[in-house]
Amino acid sequence: MTELKPSAPWREIASMPADWDALGASEALAMLHHLHLVRAFEETVLELDGQGLVHGPAHSSIGQDGCAVAAITPLRSTDQVTGSHRGHHQFLAKALRHVDGAGRDPRAQPITDDIATVLHRTLAEILGLADGWCKGRGGSMHLRWAEAGALGTNAIVGGGVPPANGVAWAKKRRGEGDVVYTFFGDGAVNIGAVPESMNLAALWALPICFFIENNQYAVATTIREETLETRLSSRGLAYGIPAYRVDGMDPVAVRAASRLAAEHMRAGKGPVIIEADVYRYFHHGGGLPGSAFGYRTKEEEAAWRARDPLARLAREMVTRRWIADGDDAALRSAAQ
Repeated sequence: MTELKPSAPWREIASMPADWDALGASEALAMLHHLHLVRAFEETVLELDGQGLVHGPAHSSIGQDGCAVAAITPLRSTDQVTGSHRGHHQFLAKALRHVDGAGRDPRAQPITDDIATVLHRTLAEILGLADGWCKGRGGSMHLRWAEAGALGTNAIVGGGVPPANGVAWAKKRRGEGDVVYTFFGDGAVNIGAVPESMNLAALWALPICFFIENNQYAVATTIREETLETRLSSRGLAYGIPAYRVDGMDPVAVRAASRLAAEHMRAGKGPVIIEADVYRYFHHGGGLPGSAFGYRTKEEEAAWRARDPLARLAREMVTRRWIADGDDAALRSAAQ
């Protein structure tokens, strides 16, 4: 019997002190600032949803937000992303990066005019108001801003993946080194269009990152009820696509994986898969925890909340003396 070796690597990435050193104080501060903004935004959406002001479901990204903010850091405005139905954090991370990149000290002016416009127009879209990006016609699950490279979140499970393949094909034809990230969840991995897109992307060496936010549940169905191999990045082995598995609650580990993916794609080497293990703090939609519906335990929810990406990033920055405790409190207050 001979052991067969896959044609592409499959690796797990964890953050090391060298990754924090490479991150640096300025980039870390930008990430922390944007994460505070996304977190406060989502808390506001849930509050308004509780008042009946969000028409349709409100899929909160709280708990998954640090993952998207970190994943977007290697991207430029001309790189493009597609998102999922739970996509507020994906859209905001790309839009905020577009108007407020690293290098600016947010403590001097936490909310610039450009940031205020992004937050205002995004909330307006979710509330169905004319000030929104799509004049309120898209709502919570259809956020799009072409200039920022945000091609749209998507209400169809896995629906953003095939169009992202087409965009990646166009990027390759233009030869300008731009890449595409398509975000989707564990439930979408088994939708037929997703593996089909992976197969084509590998065959045509497209510059696309299939970014799996594995939040452990497809509504109330656990990952172990969905598939026998719960490490979803294993799908890359079937198509010869390099794959990375990472703790999505560790923003620096996600950033490290995303940087490797972007470098691989910009070098013309084809697609990459990133699987980030994350956790949504609330139910599939609305502001109640999953435990209120009986499919999760309060103990499980508490264990994941103890690994909160925002708190993890802030603690390490304080330890490294990149910020003081008061700096983080000021950013948190400004984001409210």
